[in-house]
Amino acid sequence: MSEKIVINLKKPLPASNDCLPHAAMNLGSPRGVGMTPRPGMVSRLVLQEQNDSWCLYRLDENGGFVGDSWHGTKEDALHQLKREFGVEVDPKSV
Repeated sequence: MSEKIVINLKKPLPASNDCLPHAAMNLGSPRGVGMTPRPGMVSRLVLQEQNDSWCLYRLDENGGFVGDSWHGTKEDALHQLKREFGVEVDPKSV
């Protein structure tokens, strides 16, 4: 069974420029319209183990996809959480 950590942010924050917003995920949404689609605000973070890697999903307040990033280790993914959103998670507690 893969490990999963879900974090709800106290207030929405923008995703950093290095996460990958997939164009197909924005089709049909107001964010995906125009030459420069506006980024979604991140309200929920989901860190999930997948295929010996860790994926950090960024979701908006309605659970819509904002972006993701892949990390080789859990520690690297937790470092990204702290760097991008100021969220600290003790790796031993999860």
